Amino acid sequence: MTAPTPLEKKRLLGNPGKRALPALTDTLAIEALSSAPLNLTGAALNAWNQISSNSPWLSESDLTLLSLYCEKVERHVEMVEKLKNSDYVLLTDKGYMYSNPLVGMISTIETDMVKILSLMGLTPADRSRLGLAEVKAASTLEKLRAAKANK
Repeated sequence: MTAPTPLEKKRLLGNPGKRALPALTDTLAIEALSSAPLNLTGAALNAWNQISSNSPWLSESDLTLLSLYCEKVERHVEMVEKLKNSDYVLLTDKGYMYSNPLVGMISTIETDMVKILSLMGLTPADRSRLGLAEVKAASTLEKLRAAKANK
């Protein structure tokens, strides 16, 4: 099952399905993101600034989700730093080996981060699905022009 096409895309394409679209006056205006929450610092604040400045489709309704993502970025950085100062494999008092719990925790956070990015349309596939971007291969002419410009 494919996701529904966003109204903005239907309007841009001229509504190829010819079904009646809601009038612009009947749709809600979405407020742009405000400044970062005060609790975000370090890597979390950097993530907020990078995403909010490069993702104009995000709005105040995405605030909680984006904040959660940024907090996970901060935790990820902290855990990776702890793992750098530890071993990937630990030993019990009887000499049995087991994986450092940080490895699994980092993997879980990374999975969560990708899910949140996807929900906000921040992965290439999701941007394409939402009609926000399209991957386009450079033509031979474009490659030649770029090569000439770089000389």
